[in-house]
Amino acid sequence: MAKVTKIQAQKRKGRYNIYLDGKYAFPVAETTLIEYRLMNGTEITDAQIKEIQDRENINKAYGDAVNYLSYQLRTEKEIKDYLYKKEYHRDAVDLVIKKLQDLRYLDDEAYANSFITTQLRTTANGQRVIEQKLALKGVPKNIIQDKMFDIDQDALLENAIDFAQKQVRKQKRASFKQMLTKVRQSLYQKGFDKEIIEEAIQSLDLEVDEDEELDKLKVLVNKVKHRYDKPAKLINYLMTKGYHYDEIKRVLEDEY
Repeated sequence: MAKVTKIQAQKRKGRYNIYLDGKYAFPVAETTLIEYRLMNGTEITDAQIKEIQDRENINKAYGDAVNYLSYQLRTEKEIKDYLYKKEYHRDAVDLVIKKLQDLRYLDDEAYANSFITTQLRTTANGQRVIEQKLALKGVPKNIIQDKMFDIDQDALLENAIDFAQKQVRKQKRASFKQMLTKVRQSLYQKGFDKEIIEEAIQSLDLEVDEDEELDKLKVLVNKVKHRYDKPAKLINYLMTKGYHYDEIKRVLEDEY
């Protein structure tokens, strides 16, 4: 049994420091102060002290969680990880999660909807990358699968086309064949599936300019020919860059 000997208001509104038997014991919220009828001279048992401290721990965890949520939407996993990092006990974390869900502050399905909309609007990420990011955020697998099934395919295709156009411009010095390979690889790395990739590339209506191809090949030959002591090695290298054997032979005959 201990006796409340002092109740001191904190600078933070609605918070108080409780002193038991002349020594600082713990802080409480005003609601706790009222609920447990804490005042000078009140005697409380060890069990009541533990109950009050547990209640305050949960309240503090809830306050931290709400503050963390105030910056942006979070998943259940993100909130749990955040609270565990602050060393809250599992029981307190579970109670906070339940309260946040009941108040609709925490909803992984709503989070997934918002995340996908933002990804489609602000990034060039394809479905696979979006799915991976949701998994890393801790969104349950069943929710991810449902959302990926309903994802806006038109928005994905539009993003793939825009990204592909940028990649084509980046590969302006490459051969036509190598440019297409690089564009496909880039789209795959961004998470687009094969169907979207091929549809995006077809929509660009790309055509090879033979005169431009020869000019690029000539530039490349002049740049690298000093590295090779045998024509066969040079030819093999140039073919790896997407140029056809007949084109290479024609340019090399002109060069030599």
